[in-house]
This record gives sequence, structure tokens and C-alpha cells, in this order.
Amino acid sequence: MKTSFILLLCLKKPKNYNDDPVPIYLRVTVNGKRVETTASRTSELSQWNSKAGRLKGIKESVRVFNAYLDTLQANGLCSSRKPDSPESSDHCRTLKKCVKR
Repeated sequence: MKTSFILLLCLKKPKNYNDDPVPIYLRVTVNGKRVETTASRTSELSQWNSKAGRLKGIKESVRVFNAYLDTLQANGLCSSRKPDSPESSDHCRTLKKCVKR
């Protein structure tokens, strides 16, 4: 059986949003089971590219920020290839722990 694995970076706007920076969330989906965790960073809504899952711009601070997000994604992809049973119910939570290291 083929395992589906999706790793997304997205902004999660609070209900009482008032132009403050918005937290960035890492969403891991394995075989339709989803787990979200914070990326420990925030971003302005106007600076976020939702299609790319990255900040817009070419400044050094933006490059460092996007490099951190790349590291999170790389950790998630590497941990998805571990010989863990993808059919287990806690596979998403295991991935979440590995990504946050």
C-alpha cells in the first residue's frame, strides 16, 4: 500500500486578528491523518507567499527565515523515510516530534 505524505507551511490567523504578526504552522498529513504544530516563528500577512509557503523578498533576514523553514521541511521529509510503520495511528505525532528537534 502506498503512503501519502504531505508537509505544508501555512499561516493561522486568530479570530481576533488586528494586523499583528501571525504564527506559522507546520501541517503534516499522513494517509489523511493530520497534525499541526507551530514553527515557533511569526510573519506579517502581507509578507507571506501562500503558494510557496515562504516569506517574500530577497533581504538577508528573509533568506535566513526561509532557510529555517527549509530546515523544518527537511527534518520532516527525513523523518518520514525512517522505517517506522506508516499505518500506525501515532505516525503523525512521531513525525511532529522529529520535525521539532
